[in-house]
Amino acid sequence: MTGFIATREAAVAALYRFLPNAGRHYAEQRNFDFGPEQRGNISVLSPYVRHRLLSEQEIVAAVLKVHSPAAAEKFIQEIFWRSYWKGWLQQRPVVWQHYLAELEHQKSLKIYGLETALNGETGTACFDHWVKELRSTGYLHNHARMWFASIWIFTLRLPWQL
Repeated sequence: MTGFIATREAAVAALYRFLPNAGRHYAEQRNFDFGPEQRGNISVLSPYVRHRLLSEQEIVAAVLKVHSPAAAEKFIQEIFWRSYWKGWLQQRPVVWQHYLAELEHQKSLKIYGLETALNGETGTACFDHWVKELRSTGYLHNHARMWFASIWIFTLRLPWQL
């Protein structure tokens, strides 16, 4: 995988490539990060959904044409969780406003270690690798994103907003 083509056609093609794996295979393999060239165990649809090139409803409908609800349950749950948290945030605009204000404040500060982290030069091998992967592909596996965030906050002691 070398980045995303931000078109509706690319989004639909990505959805249809993933559909055969959206059932039990997804439930069994979703927690493994096999690297950027081996993403068949996960959908990698989040950038397309984020930019509204695909909708959650469209994805679920396509999955249910190929898999039973029981077989696709875990994947559908993940889609619903995304919708739930998006709705939760939409119902609480002040949370987003506070985040944006704090983000601007953090950006105005000189933060020790920030450039080192952004350049993938921390000396923490996995973190530095993920920085390079994120820059080259625009994507990190969900678990890598969680580990990345943990190192960012608890090891490097950088503000979570950044």
